[in-house]
Amino acid sequence: MGNTWSMTGEKRRVAGDVQPEAFHRSERATGQFVQHMPLPVDVDEHNVHADYTDGLLMVTLPKAAKAKPKQIAVQVS
Repeated sequence: MGNTWSMTGEKRRVAGDVQPEAFHRSERATGQFVQHMPLPVDVDEHNVHADYTDGLLMVTLPKAAKAKPKQIAVQVS
């Protein structure tokens, strides 16, 4: 899909002993899901990193070298 980040997953039912008051926010019901997000720049797909800790998914998408701005040295005399 070009310059798009896609994520698929499945949210399962929580154990019956967990009370609804224990949740701060629950965005989706149970079942499978697919999420697509367009990316504003090209990504170095070989250095993408994802980490899931304590219910938080952190995805690192580093810019590709061609997407980084050029630096031009200016000499002042």
